[in-house]
Amino acid sequence: MTDAARQQPVSGVVFDLDGTLTAPAIDFDAIRRDIGIERGAPILETLAALPTDERRRAFRILEKHEEKAAAESRLSPGAEELLAFLDRARMPRGLVTRNTRRSVDAFVARHRINLDVVVTREDAPPKPSPAPLLHALERLDVSPAEAIYVGDHEIDRLTGEAAGVTTYIVRTHPEIKDCGPDERRIDRLSDLIGLIRTSRE
Repeated sequence: MTDAARQQPVSGVVFDLDGTLTAPAIDFDAIRRDIGIERGAPILETLAALPTDERRRAFRILEKHEEKAAAESRLSPGAEELLAFLDRARMPRGLVTRNTRRSVDAFVARHRINLDVVVTREDAPPKPSPAPLLHALERLDVSPAEAIYVGDHEIDRLTGEAAGVTTYIVRTHPEIKDCGPDERRIDRLSDLIGLIRTSRE
């Protein structure tokens, strides 16, 4: 589907957190090393399969990394402009993340960002399941056809595709190839301002 072919104007935006609203800050390879799992292994899925005591230890390590990243986070290029535009347009926005609510709260407090809905791994199955994105849209009262989802990773592309939501990938990870009928690339978050305006004309 091309941008011009959208059937409905954009009525809501849902963001990923690390690498999308924030500049990339979490060293996932360091997390894997500290926990002792294979390089490249999906962290949450690997931890879920561990014995109880080992899983608890691993999640403590993961949460320490997440909270440090949130406390030191920087907004990604164009984030302030896009969020200010959404404020002026009174457009609902949400956040869907594989992180904890505690780390999201630290990020929100640091940057004083208004979010109408936050869905973390404590609220729904983690991405790439479409469940957290669909849950966020339901709470925002925005249909998938009226929404934009913004991420930075293959997991986000798969999530948006499974949820039937037009997805934009910020070029944080250049190794991700353009793929899928509803996936688009942007260089910075403020690139979405013109796209949203055009959809609503």
